[in-house]
Amino acid sequence: MMDASKLIASGDLVIDHRNRRVKLHSYAVDEIVQLHAKMKELAEESEATKLIVYAKKQDIPAWQSLGYQIEGVIDGFFQGENAHLLACFLTSERASSTHPQTAEDILKLSLSKAGALEEKPLPEGYTLREGREEDAEELANLYRTVFPTYPTPMDDPEYVRKTMSDSTYYMVIEYQGSIACAASAEVTPRYGSAEMTDCATHPEHLGKGLLQPIFKALEEKMKEMGIFYLYTLTRAQSAGMNVTAAKHGYQYRGRLVNNCTIFSGYEDMNIWVKPLRPVRE
Repeated sequence: MMDASKLIASGDLVIDHRNRRVKLHSYAVDEIVQLHAKMKELAEESEATKLIVYAKKQDIPAWQSLGYQIEGVIDGFFQGENAHLLACFLTSERASSTHPQTAEDILKLSLSKAGALEEKPLPEGYTLREGREEDAEELANLYRTVFPTYPTPMDDPEYVRKTMSDSTYYMVIEYQGSIACAASAEVTPRYGSAEMTDCATHPEHLGKGLLQPIFKALEEKMKEMGIFYLYTLTRAQSAGMNVTAAKHGYQYRGRLVNNCTIFSGYEDMNIWVKPLRPVRE
């Protein structure tokens, strides 16, 4: 019999109050129906309006029969096996993308830049290094400055410190002793994959291509650690990170509708993946 409390404790079933989502990362096939019922119950209790499942390919029909739809794929997410992201929307508003044409135009632009990365040295005066715990205050201030809202409380130094102790690795670029740009690789050791995330450039340093060397450094760090399945979720309505992902050889694999609160409120997020080793469907 399914024990939902154990699933929640293990991190397999996540109630995301900030983004009004309930997410399921792994499950027993014979408990799909019960898990769906439990997720709906938890959603009602937490006022969540979107259910998300990271499903194995063979289980897609079972989830679809319960009202889920495929939004995209993260290649190699489960130790080299693909995760198919399925969503069940509990309100029509949550299911409706607000700017679909803008997202398509930005995707088209990004795909036209695929593989067009020109490696350039850092601009004069800028230096790159790994992030450290003592950077937490300054990092929190950077995220507070760049994002009016964000899917996680990155404006809280204590939260930033916690992520550092929970297998998230940061790279920063400094200018005159202050952090001008930062990003991280959030590793899930049990799955052997990492999300390239928390990308932010201070407004005073925009347009200098700072995220590109950070992405490269994070990728090298992941290779050293034996993490070979990388992905990033980018704001579908903003060209910057989509173009960066495409230039770095990431492949577009779908769009998550109204996935999280970031910058302007609920926004669609594009999935980009970069497996460094072969994957299994």
